[in-house]
Amino acid sequence: MKLKWKNIRTFVLLATVILGMSSTLVYLSVLRPTASQPQTTGFHPYQTPIPGQEVSLDQAQASVPFKIKLPTNIGNFLQLNLLQPPEADSEGVYIIYAAHKPSKDANFDDVINQDGIILMEFPNGMTLQNSAKNIRAAIDTTKNDPGGGLKEVSINGYVGYAGGNVAHCVDWYTETTYYRLMANTKVPLQQLIEIAQSIPVK
Repeated sequence: MKLKWKNIRTFVLLATVILGMSSTLVYLSVLRPTASQPQTTGFHPYQTPIPGQEVSLDQAQASVPFKIKLPTNIGNFLQLNLLQPPEADSEGVYIIYAAHKPSKDANFDDVINQDGIILMEFPNGMTLQNSAKNIRAAIDTTKNDPGGGLKEVSINGYVGYAGGNVAHCVDWYTETTYYRLMANTKVPLQQLIEIAQSIPVK
């Protein structure tokens, strides 16, 4: 039950946050969540230094239970941070694409406000059917948002969503991996979708 709750929590909280309804919960599904309930203690995760340890791609790949896959139409990444328990529920990575490498105390706001793009990859322990249900549940929670809410998209045949007015995000699941792309709202959603679609399926 823990894995199922964690993934449901991920999408409900993240969808809520990126639409500005609860900006204090953006990354709490990844940053030290409890087993039974979301962590809601007061801090602003956008202004918290990017977690994890900077490592090479090979080091990260040796530590995560899924194949790290990179987009082919965005150039080379500048930084890769590995998250591991107890810092997160499971091993995952934050991959930063930017014109300049972030400082060691940089936060998510710093990266996206300097036109950087962040790619997150974490293991998916659900079936594709349940993954799609979570995507659509997240979309449903935003259907009455005045900005239009999240929209369903297809990323290489997988169900995902795109949207956000705090940051532009594209989220989707494959059989093995949960992905999220995040950028400043100045970056068109269609550009993020095209980046997502350039991530190899196999």
